[in-house]
Amino acid sequence: MKSFNDIETWQALLAMSEGRQLNQIADENKVSLAALIRRIRNVENAWGLTLLSTNKLIRLTSVAVKLLPDIQILCESHRKLQKSFEKAKNSQPFFSGHIHFAVAAGSLGSQTTNRLLIEFSTLHEGIEFRTEIGPKIEEVLNGTCDVSTYTGNLDLSGLEAIPRGRAKYFALASPAYIKKFGYPREPSDLAQHFCAVFCEASRARTKYLQKGAEKRAVIYGKTITSTDILFLKHIVLQGEALIIDLPLGHSALEIKQGKLIPILDGWHRNFEPLWVVTSENKWKDPKIRVFMKWYAEAWSEELKKAEDSLRTCLNEIFIKEILN
Repeated sequence: MKSFNDIETWQALLAMSEGRQLNQIADENKVSLAALIRRIRNVENAWGLTLLSTNKLIRLTSVAVKLLPDIQILCESHRKLQKSFEKAKNSQPFFSGHIHFAVAAGSLGSQTTNRLLIEFSTLHEGIEFRTEIGPKIEEVLNGTCDVSTYTGNLDLSGLEAIPRGRAKYFALASPAYIKKFGYPREPSDLAQHFCAVFCEASRARTKYLQKGAEKRAVIYGKTITSTDILFLKHIVLQGEALIIDLPLGHSALEIKQGKLIPILDGWHRNFEPLWVVTSENKWKDPKIRVFMKWYAEAWSEELKKAEDSLRTCLNEIFIKEILN
């Protein structure tokens, strides 16, 4: 930025005219006194004018005093512009109507999704949600569903989609299970264990696990299979089974609390993209666009927070293989 356009320089000169000391002004702007003086000197050099005295007690020169009325106008205009931006940022456009939203069963039952939908409804009081278990890609395409979440690679034909992060998965068991049945370290060890297996339209059964560049097939022992990830999580928490692909969003809190222990030494299901999608026609509706952009950003932030919360309580191998 050219020194003449540096608004903080003019604000500093205006503050000096009000009797404030230059070192106080520097502290308030979180810059050193030397840096602030240097910025003012840059303006002087650019215009061949002396704005500050060279005495031990630094004062405004007579030239600077003459310029004060114009400097004041400039600073006041800048303050008005800031207020306009803040008002525009804080004001929410008014939308009304229903949004038919399809969400994966586990996410629909999670506190995070419920909280986010309530938060959006609070920001936009005219919006009401009709939710159901998804994904509903065909229904989105034919217009009977407005928005759906989706996990995995997606055919974007006829759709508008916004990424909302990546699904990362942990292999987990409760401390009680590990004490009773041991700690599995390799995918081949799973043949000796009882596994809770998730499988539904939104995500196929995990067939392979990977670690670094290596990939191995999963050979299950005894299993219980369900389309309800929260039901499977409950079984694992009770110490009745282990699970090899519980999403980070469903497991971060329990891992941090010590209720679930990462197993398999970093072997994990491959990461998958997360989406929020609508049809090309529904995308034209402003409330749909605003909701999708907001939801995608909010969900991504929730995942980031969950990851960050685990970095201090996981072994290095899990951080390297799953979080990084």
